[in-house]
Amino acid sequence: MMRVVLGQTGAPTTVVNRSVAGFLDGASGHEVLLARGGPDALVAGAFDAPARMPGDAERAGGSWLGGGRRATTPEDVDRIVTALAGQRVDGLCLIGGNGTMALLDAVSERARARGVALRVVGIPKTIDNDLDGVDHAPGFASAARFLSAVLPDIARDHRAMRSVEPVRIVETMGRSTGWLALAATLPADPDHPVHRVYIPELAFDRDDFVADVDRLVGRHGRALVVVSEGVAPELTAQPIHDTNHTRLLAGGVARELAGVVAAELGLPARGEVIGVVQRCASHLVSTADAHEARAVGGAAARLLTDADAPAHTAVMVGLERRDAGPDRPYQVTHPAVPLGDVAGRTRAVPERWRTPDPRELNSFHAWLSPLVHEPHVTAATPVTTALEAL
Repeated sequence: MMRVVLGQTGAPTTVVNRSVAGFLDGASGHEVLLARGGPDALVAGAFDAPARMPGDAERAGGSWLGGGRRATTPEDVDRIVTALAGQRVDGLCLIGGNGTMALLDAVSERARARGVALRVVGIPKTIDNDLDGVDHAPGFASAARFLSAVLPDIARDHRAMRSVEPVRIVETMGRSTGWLALAATLPADPDHPVHRVYIPELAFDRDDFVADVDRLVGRHGRALVVVSEGVAPELTAQPIHDTNHTRLLAGGVARELAGVVAAELGLPARGEVIGVVQRCASHLVSTADAHEARAVGGAAARLLTDADAPAHTAVMVGLERRDAGPDRPYQVTHPAVPLGDVAGRTRAVPERWRTPDPRELNSFHAWLSPLVHEPHVTAATPVTTALEAL
């Protein structure tokens, strides 16, 4: 029997508790300690005794383990290794994004340097979808489903109110990447479209933006624009580029841009910040997302407790996708991805989807649609440990 620690860093998603449940099921027969409260608990060595997850917690919002952020130092990493070794922990599993994978990689390297036998495995989790090693990250599809569900209603409301506010600018999450903003353009009603989408991967030009809004209002009588929170960071005092995002980012670029439109075009404009609801609306969980979040948790447990795994296993559970055709749902597998291939890296929106015009995003919408719409994802093919490929 192994003794392992499970923790989460960063913010919750609507499906993160499913990853916890999948891990606990997959690690059955082993001793699982819990690091509650994110990286602070790891540094302090505050590992709770094993606990049974309440039956309703898996489908609830928030995070049963608790989240948190910390700009970890080399001294913090050393303290984590010391705490794990002192409590005779054989393996560490963390749920999170690219910063979490960087922390796990650092812990693994420090343990190796100190001669401490420690396996580490990462479970992918981020609504921003900016994590390498996955086709899409658990958590993203549910946030995308929420946005693709509410934007058509926002568009209908805007059309009704265009004489009062001809310009409406809607802000999604997404500090460094535009995956969520693009998801908000998924068409549900051609009569109520999003006219433009601005993402961090595209250089932002204030004059071009103002001129484009002016043209849209002249053509349609209104302009509905979606922006990522990380667009035009020079317009706000928000800490967009903070390491590990330890300072609160409350949004606001949409309101700044609405002010620009009002000042330069003389048009009433509203800046609408959607906020955290897009990551915690449990009533709009994607079925595919729920399935995959549980699957990556179970895969992580099996990788961590595999009797034949190397003593210094350092991997993240991946998510590879195969589209099966128009009449059959897509399938996913979960290979092991070396942490060094994903740690600290940001997965940007590919060049082919970097456009402000949603009419040019047909291939993106085709990629996204199975993640947010029925029919559901089929059961994945057997999870591959794939350690032999490392």
